[in-house]
Amino acid sequence: MKGKIAVFLFVCLTGLIGCTDHALIDENEAIEDSNWSNKQAREFTTTVKDVSVPYHVYLNIRNSMEYSFANLSVLFRQINPDKTTKTYRVNVVLADKEGLWIGKGAGNLYAHQVRFLKNHHFPDTGVYIFQIEHNMRLDPLTGITDIGLRVAPVNTD
Repeated sequence: MKGKIAVFLFVCLTGLIGCTDHALIDENEAIEDSNWSNKQAREFTTTVKDVSVPYHVYLNIRNSMEYSFANLSVLFRQINPDKTTKTYRVNVVLADKEGLWIGKGAGNLYAHQVRFLKNHHFPDTGVYIFQIEHNMRLDPLTGITDIGLRVAPVNTD
């Protein structure tokens, strides 16, 4: 019995040590009091070292049941190392036609990770700044608890 437990622990630890996340960035920021004003853009910074690698870009969103809409419209800005800017308007579906949340739920919270750029190539190496702000008519938005960004090489997803 002790031998089986030792083998199990070895396999688990080996798996944990061998698993590394190669994402350039995978960060989330809490929204204070779950009230997100469109004047409160969330900003994330990362460095791109290899422009030959394609990346998937994801929005991470967490909402509570207090959120009143089935979608979330955001403006996503990519500020390149040369200070040029590319802006994307992204509509994220958070609930199905019946009004049921489609994210992963835990208690009152639902997490969504939505890929909106597939096989994205950055134009140059250097420091990139990403800004995310909501683009909804109601302001502030109640019920959005966290906003985040994940940028990961295509081959690690």
